[in-house]
Amino acid sequence: MQPLLLETNTVQRHTIFVKEINVKNLSNPVHFHKEYEMVLITKSKGRRIVGDSIENFEEGDLVLIGPNLPHVMYNDKSYYEPDNKQPVSAIVTYFRMDWLNEEFINSKEIPQLHELLQDIGRGIRVFGDTQKQVILLLKELLASNGLRRIIHLLSIINLISETKEYKCLSSIGYTNPHNQKDMQRINKIYAHIMDNFTADISLETVATLANMTPSAFCKYFKGRTQKTFTNFVNEVRIGHACKLLFNDQLSMTEICFLSGFNNLTNFNRNFKQCTKVSPSEFKRNLKI
Repeated sequence: MQPLLLETNTVQRHTIFVKEINVKNLSNPVHFHKEYEMVLITKSKGRRIVGDSIENFEEGDLVLIGPNLPHVMYNDKSYYEPDNKQPVSAIVTYFRMDWLNEEFINSKEIPQLHELLQDIGRGIRVFGDTQKQVILLLKELLASNGLRRIIHLLSIINLISETKEYKCLSSIGYTNPHNQKDMQRINKIYAHIMDNFTADISLETVATLANMTPSAFCKYFKGRTQKTFTNFVNEVRIGHACKLLFNDQLSMTEICFLSGFNNLTNFNRNFKQCTKVSPSEFKRNLKI
């Protein structure tokens, strides 16, 4: 699978390029590009990786991703089954900011713009009332063209910068260690993890997949993701467990094993490490 720079030739001819996606499942590999990207998931759920952030996503998920920040979205496994009838749709917007000069962006009159663009460089997830208002503006953006499209985009950026209802995704020290050649190997590794995280994932198997020794692979993976291989896999598993905790028909032991952990002690420890609460506390909080 080749690294993908989505629509770059088309995007480069536009200040703003927006499209609506309707597909069977999300199949793009890990990628990055020079443009800013805004993604609204209108139908679908799964797992999102932005830089060194791993989170679940569902309908209404709204993220903005900065230039050259690696990212990918994977649907839940059921979306890749041959008989899958679950719809997948999204509104994706690519835009450049080079038409606003640096002097304007750093102007004292609009300090919040400079701060927001820095945060988008790490990737942000928008929530709350701001998310709802942005969704309405996005639909207008999709239906517009020319100067009106630019006005809608600036309205969205202004809205987010003023309300602060967003969360940065990647850690503050994250930098993109990848090049396009490197992406092919990373895609193989991520795809294998997403396909097998509910079972035992052998370090030796993944190292072989990357054509490396286990020790070389561990060093390589940590350098590319800022996480150990074990921590990365456990974060994916905990994200899956969080979804299963919504199901009152499953016991904690069943959720533990269905998420790929082999004992409750290990499950509880890793869950609290990732979420700052125990699985039981997480489930109780769902009912508040």
